[in-house]
Amino acid sequence: MARLRSPNFPATNLQDAVKVVQSIYDKNRKAVIMREDAAKDVGYSGLTGRSLQVLGALVQYDLLENTSKGECRVTQIAENILHGIPEETKKEALRKAGHAPTLFQAIFDRFEGEIPGENAVRSFLIQNGFTNDGADKALKNFLSTIRFLEENGVFEESDNGGDEPASEAVPDGTGPNVGITDPPSVVQNPPAGGQLAGETNLDFNLSSSGLVLAGGTNSATELQAFIKKLEALVLLLPDE
Repeated sequence: MARLRSPNFPATNLQDAVKVVQSIYDKNRKAVIMREDAAKDVGYSGLTGRSLQVLGALVQYDLLENTSKGECRVTQIAENILHGIPEETKKEALRKAGHAPTLFQAIFDRFEGEIPGENAVRSFLIQNGFTNDGADKALKNFLSTIRFLEENGVFEESDNGGDEPASEAVPDGTGPNVGITDPPSVVQNPPAGGQLAGETNLDFNLSSSGLVLAGGTNSATELQAFIKKLEALVLLLPDE
């Protein structure tokens, strides 16, 4: 199997991603909306580093699609998860969403459709260029997604080879992606610019006038985390 070009994974598990897209769907159904409005629908002040990570995760799970410059909409897969009838329609949509992230599909391919245990997945991630910290965070989101799919009847319940599913990743402002324990829809009155407590002082705002950087740092770790936020922006902006 070809080596993954660069470690990348959704910034949250599928269960939390479904909760987030529910907030967008409730307000807009499948209408085309501005990405900035989508970010506001889930509790952010606009397109900031954190909200871009969240929207990027929805794109990776095929719950949200970019339609044109600055615009997006909820997908049919997301609608089938939220309101699929019959039940098999919902299960198939969940299966597609769970396999949609490139990394998750690579794991399924490596283990030929079997549900691997924690140690097996961690070894696979390390072999494909993840740091120990990055592997732990990706592992937690993957196993949490598997558990969610099992609970909804997409997979048979598994003991994961004796390994217990890891708990949710806790956002610490470091690492290639930051896990999300609470869906952004529960964020109350985010500070100006969308920066939350515990995040790096480096951040940015994106509006129709362009990209504006804010803050500063002399920490290599914080700078690496900020670079990853900028990379998430690529998923949400047009190629033009």
